[in-house]
Formats: sequence, C-alpha cells, structure tokens
Amino acid sequence: MTDRLALVIPCFNEAARLDQQALRDAITRYAWLDLVLVDDGSTDATAAALAALAATAPSRMCVVSLASNGGKAEAVRRGLQMAMTRAPYCGFWDADLSAPLDELVALRELFTRFPAVQWVWGIRLRALGRQVTRQPLRHYLGRVFATATSLALGVDSYDTQCGAKLFRSSGWLATVLAEPFLSRWIFDVEMVTRLNGLLQANGGAELSQAVYEQPLAVWTHRAGSKVRSGDFVKAVMELLTVRRDSARWRRAVVL
Repeated sequence: MTDRLALVIPCFNEAARLDQQALRDAITRYAWLDLVLVDDGSTDATAAALAALAATAPSRMCVVSLASNGGKAEAVRRGLQMAMTRAPYCGFWDADLSAPLDELVALRELFTRFPAVQWVWGIRLRALGRQVTRQPLRHYLGRVFATATSLALGVDSYDTQCGAKLFRSSGWLATVLAEPFLSRWIFDVEMVTRLNGLLQANGGAELSQAVYEQPLAVWTHRAGSKVRSGDFVKAVMELLTVRRDSARWRRAVVL
C-alpha cells in the first residue's frame, strides 16, 4: 500500500511533553506519512516548537495555527480539513503519543483489506497479548460511557474516545467536517453519529461496515492529560445534544 496518509496532531500547550524526536523518526521511517501539526491557540512555546519541527521537513509537515483556543474538537476538525487536501487518507493522533506511531501501519492496512471501510478507529482493549495500560477509573468510566452511547444513539462502538483514528479523504468525511461540532468532549461520538445519519440518508453502507474498530497492540497512559474524571458528567450531558442533532443528519446530502 503506497497511498499517502496525512496525520493531524492537535496541540495545546504541549511544548514541555511533545516528543519531537518520535515525530521526526516516524517521518523518516514511513515514506507515505505526512504530519499536520495544529497549534490550538497555545500560550506556551508550542507554536515555536511546531514551527521548528515542521522546518526540518517542510514538504512532509505543515502547521495549522488557530488564533485562539477552540478545544480539541475544533483543532481536529480544522486539521483534518487541511489533511484531506494532502493525501487520500488522513487521521488524527493524540499529541502525547499514548499509542506509538508504529500502530499506524496496522490501522492503515485495513483500508486495503476492507474496501468498503471508510474509517478505521484504534481501540484500547485490555486483553492478553496486548500492552494496554490505563487508569482503572478511566477504564471503567469508558465502559459505562460506551454503554450510554449505545443506548442513546444506537452506536455500538467499544471505545469512541481513543485518540488514534484514520479516515478515507472522502465526501463522507468532508460533509461530517463541514460544520463545527456541537460537543467539546465527545466530538468522536458526534462524528460517527453524523456519518451514521449520512449513510442512512444517502444509501451508503451500514455503519458496522463503514467503520472498523481495531484493537491497538500498545497503548500507555501518559501523565498530563487535560481530561479530568469530572468531565465524564459533561460528556454524558453532551450525548443529549448529539442525539437531538442526529435527526438532521438523516436528511443531509453528502458533499
């Protein structure tokens, strides 16, 4: 598989923990990989760090600078819109690299194995043979949230919140990204809910055929996450907002 992939790395005040060497190594190792580095209105030295990093391989890395902090949802949305113009595949990855960039290889290959698949999502499945380390509270809250998402929206995803996701740069994705997200904490859920509505409205495949969840081989909890356990309540409340908006997407037309 030789098609290029443009990967979005959303950053907000990541200067102290951004692993620039790992990003440079990935660019060197994978000739098919580009990076779209998004500075989400950082107030530390992130902007300078990203500019210096991109300057080391300007044909392979670019920086999208947002004037003010709009949150991860908007940073990812704007980054993906840029990434779609650079490559037939795109995606986003958490800046802390909890999932090592080597995981890209297995996720990307799934697009060749399954031509109908539009999106490939990494999931954090704790199982024998996999090196997945999570804080117990986060793990169990995640299982509760997955159940709530299934009940509220009919989306049977195991792990919507894992920050390792790839997409075909298609009209489906362009339409999903055309409008800012209503949710700040669960934009991943909002994305898949929008896609589900579009597939129903436009005679596309079933959601279970369009989105493929792949267990990651390695995922390691990193200190410094900006998400707090109390945000779980906000996420559940946002499910109601996404549910109210879902009917509109069942009448939308793919761009």
